[in-house]
Amino acid sequence: MQSGKVSIEWLLFVAVGITFGAVLALWYLADSGLNREYDVPRAAFTMPSGPEVVAEGERLAQVRGCFWCHGPQLEGQKYFAEHQRGLIVVAPDLTRKIREYTPAEFARTVRNGVRPDNTSLQPAMPSFAFYNMSDADMGAIMAYIKSLPEQQGLEGEFRLLPLGWWRWVAGELPPNVAELIDHDAPRPDPAVDGAPVARGRYLAESICTECHSDGGRIRVPGSPDLIVASAYNRADFFRLMREGITVGERDIDYHMVDASKYRYTYLYDDEVDALYAYFRSLASAPVDVAQNIR
Repeated sequence: MQSGKVSIEWLLFVAVGITFGAVLALWYLADSGLNREYDVPRAAFTMPSGPEVVAEGERLAQVRGCFWCHGPQLEGQKYFAEHQRGLIVVAPDLTRKIREYTPAEFARTVRNGVRPDNTSLQPAMPSFAFYNMSDADMGAIMAYIKSLPEQQGLEGEFRLLPLGWWRWVAGELPPNVAELIDHDAPRPDPAVDGAPVARGRYLAESICTECHSDGGRIRVPGSPDLIVASAYNRADFFRLMREGITVGERDIDYHMVDASKYRYTYLYDDEVDALYAYFRSLASAPVDVAQNIR
């Protein structure tokens, strides 16, 4: 009888040990992946200045969605802290970061997704799109942020709760954003001989790829391959970009509807025309819209 009791206690001890070991291994795998360091050089970067640069930076910050994620004063914003999702996500106060980081560190953080401590930002930050931003556009946005009064906002955070450890190890969460970037790839030139197609490609790869990604890879569910835009005529394309209304007024993901109304309204007409020229260049002939919706 005593032997049976000892056996049960031993089995319980072993079960608890195995469970603890599994949880510890899960935490270690998630933590080591989340905090992996990346060897991406800090390229020298000079931040421009002047009222015209600051004004353009404000426009570009609107187009790129800085206020969407970081709040109306760029003071930071909490997205969720839910046990059901297993993670806490807080966008940082950019008015503080622009003062804490050197220009080279800030530019690398935004475009390469790599913090000053060499760890990666998480996929909520679309650095895989912002990597393609030119020095001029990146510098103008930085100059605008620096011109704002410093807020006492939120410190950025991406923290996994126990459920999040499992989701990370199981591949249910996207990888570090630095993993999604070819850090040696040349950036698209926004003005090759002033050609609209080159300008449009630059805009598409530094803006549209946030949701549609590049090379036809889809990131936001429901976002079509960008080639679908080649099926639009100019008037319909402008309506899509300005109002979020598609051909046939089909229902589309709210991201595009909101982006068109609150972000793309800041695009100049010639920029929308450049995007249209680029999308038309993706296909030798117009394509059927319905066949490219996913």
